[in-house]
Amino acid sequence: MDIATQMTGGMSEAGDPAQAAQHSEPDIELLLASANAIQRLIAERKALRDQVTILEIELRSLRQQGMLIHGSYRTLTDEFVTQFKLIDSAVSNLFQAPAPSASASPPEQPSVQTPGSDRSSAAA
Repeated sequence: MDIATQMTGGMSEAGDPAQAAQHSEPDIELLLASANAIQRLIAERKALRDQVTILEIELRSLRQQGMLIHGSYRTLTDEFVTQFKLIDSAVSNLFQAPAPSASASPPEQPSVQTPGSDRSSAAA
């Protein structure tokens, strides 16, 4: 007996071609359906692989952009720190400037002359 005969439970009538054809039709349909399912699975696998490739490219691009952004923020932060240090130093120097002491004589005030006082001193 062949495998198809064993799977169908044996032939009831040996040599009946009509009955053999009836038993082989479901087997052929099953094989065709299986082949179609395998082809669909292969096509889906290829589509998924293509999608994974695209996602890997996008991920690589996003990593590069992330690294650029990180570097830019580090540079910006360094600039802010430098500017804050300069401002802090300038403010510290401004408030640490020597203040005039009370024991020193006050600065001389220029004499205030009223208009016309030049004539009176010139006439005298």
